[in-house]
Amino acid sequence: MTVLNDCSGLWCVILAAGASSRLGKPKQLIQYRGRPLLLHAASAATSISPTRSIVVLGAHSLRLRALLARHLQNVSVIVNHQWGSGMMSSLIVGLKALPSNACAALLMLSDQPRIDARSLNRLVKAWRTKPNVPAAAYFSQTIGAPAILPKHYWANIKLLSGDTGARSLLQQSDTNTTTVAMPEAALDIDTNEDLKRLKHC
Repeated sequence: MTVLNDCSGLWCVILAAGASSRLGKPKQLIQYRGRPLLLHAASAATSISPTRSIVVLGAHSLRLRALLARHLQNVSVIVNHQWGSGMMSSLIVGLKALPSNACAALLMLSDQPRIDARSLNRLVKAWRTKPNVPAAAYFSQTIGAPAILPKHYWANIKLLSGDTGARSLLQQSDTNTTTVAMPEAALDIDTNEDLKRLKHC
């Protein structure tokens, strides 16, 4: 697996602040192939960026921080105390936490169990062909996370709100997003029906 070198300036930002209200329990702790979804996502991130990964927590932050501390000491953890206002607030908190020399952010969700290090590696390789424009997964006739946003797009994030994440920015016609076919990104865990699908993966 390709490991990003120290001069790349690419950081992974994992959004894991949601309360999982539709599911009724913390989806970050749902087991998939022997480990919680949050560890699955964080492990994929650290596989390609060993010391440049940030997890944004919110609801259930004490339990999730303890989980990460036990299993992955090389990720940074920050808490979005306004997590109830939507995913965009967590994204902004995550981007603000990045160092000044960061050149791009690989945005991940904690509830996409089929996304692994191979998926992220393909996305990074595609982005490197055009590092000045975003790169994103293409699935179910749309684009979304995981996605890479170069630094000069971060200011536009502040104009967005709610739970759309960066998807609306990526879909703008003038963004010229590089897309990577990634059908495995279509499964995210929000409802009990999604859990049933997960059992067949």
